[in-house]
Amino acid sequence: MKSALSLILAAALAASAAAPARAEGEFLTGKILKVGLEGWFSTDSDETVRDSIAFGYVIGVHDALSGTLVCSGDDVTQGLVVQAVLQYMRSNPDSLGSSADTVVVTALKGVWPCRKS
Repeated sequence: MKSALSLILAAALAASAAAPARAEGEFLTGKILKVGLEGWFSTDSDETVRDSIAFGYVIGVHDALSGTLVCSGDDVTQGLVVQAVLQYMRSNPDSLGSSADTVVVTALKGVWPCRKS
């Protein structure tokens, strides 16, 4: 299993390095991210690299914001985080034109906001 994960991560790195940057400063839109997340939860997706990148992207944004903008707690799993983001995307299709990070931040803050002291 570890070697399979290493292969997926290597492929994801190669794919992201080959992708051209957008002029607006975003690499991924909410629409593109949603396609990958739908694939992650699908039993018949054959786009393993795309789906894995989408999953990892959401977890990366979550971890980067953890304790500052997002306070999900110790009992929250990666699966719950990704499901929350996908549910937000399904419920708010008008947000999918925004950059993926904006969509993920909005979704996570809506479910697990940090309380102000």
